[in-house]
Amino acid sequence: MIPAQVKKEFRGELLCFLYDIHPLSISLTSIYQTYFQYWKTEDIDKILEYLVEKGYVEEETVQPPNTMFETVRRFKITPAGIDLLDGTIEDPGVLIVRR
Repeated sequence: MIPAQVKKEFRGELLCFLYDIHPLSISLTSIYQTYFQYWKTEDIDKILEYLVEKGYVEEETVQPPNTMFETVRRFKITPAGIDLLDGTIEDPGVLIVRR
């Protein structure tokens, strides 16, 4: 089990990552590839689920062109997520580490 403090920091890190690519979205596979050395895919899924439920991240499922059965989950930061990073709103469940 991941300590609460570490989960809070990773939530903030993921929000910063999504902010850096804003206004674009990114596939779940690309997020896995970015963090695979440090995090299990199940842990990344839980962190993203939290951020989506809180409204800081938007999830979209798309079917790429020329594919019949494949779907891709994509994620994008929302205005609420940007407000959280800017300090306009606060959430004790997300820790933003300023670097």
